Amino acid sequence: MQLYFFDLHWGDEHFVDEDGISHFDEGSALYYGQRIADKIGRDADYGSLKVQVFNSEHRLLATIVPSIGRGREQRALLGRRQIGTPLRAAA
Repeated sequence: MQLYFFDLHWGDEHFVDEDGISHFDEGSALYYGQRIADKIGRDADYGSLKVQVFNSEHRLLATIVPSIGRGREQRALLGRRQIGTPLRAAA
């Protein structure tokens, strides 16, 4: 098991993961980072959320953004639509 860190960047905000979480390998940590981005992105401003994944030596492994499917889900749940778009075509 190796320790990985997941820092959040959200607009002008930056939240540093000081504790980290143990994972079996890099793939597991990256999958977890994607889940974090998708879960938080459900309730957040989609365009600005980024999760940076670091290994135990604090080397950047990846910068992850929410999946495109989560953005569509968020827009549907919040009832967002573009000005002039009929309601039936908004989702």
